[in-house]
Amino acid sequence: MSAAPASIGAEDISPEVKQAGIAGLLGMMGMAVKIILTDAKLSIGRVIANLFAAMAVAVLSGFALDEYIANKKMLWALNGLSGYMALQIIAWAEGMVKARLSGELSKAKKAAGIKSTSSPSTKTNGKRPTTKRRR
Repeated sequence: MSAAPASIGAEDISPEVKQAGIAGLLGMMGMAVKIILTDAKLSIGRVIANLFAAMAVAVLSGFALDEYIANKKMLWALNGLSGYMALQIIAWAEGMVKARLSGELSKAKKAAGIKSTSSPSTKTNGKRPTTKRRR
């Protein structure tokens, strides 16, 4: 039987893991503030999902902003803010990906010579066509 591993100290944890942990906690705190201040009724599952989304957004934004923000306190404040705004950030990113994919799809269709089925001249507004009245 082998000996038990030595205990892990603070020096053994890499700085990236420390930064991700701090950013995740700050993001979750930002979302917790938003949840506390809202009047909407949220289920426990929705609260947990929002907290994990805030943690993920804060960690990713923390890594992205680390090279640009030299002041650690400012970086921590931005991590908390990104956690608070996590749902809006996710919606924005989703919209950007959809726009990029639809743009790429339209370029591919144009290159392949496929015509779009919905042209502006054939769209209807849901009303029946009017006829000229006789006087």
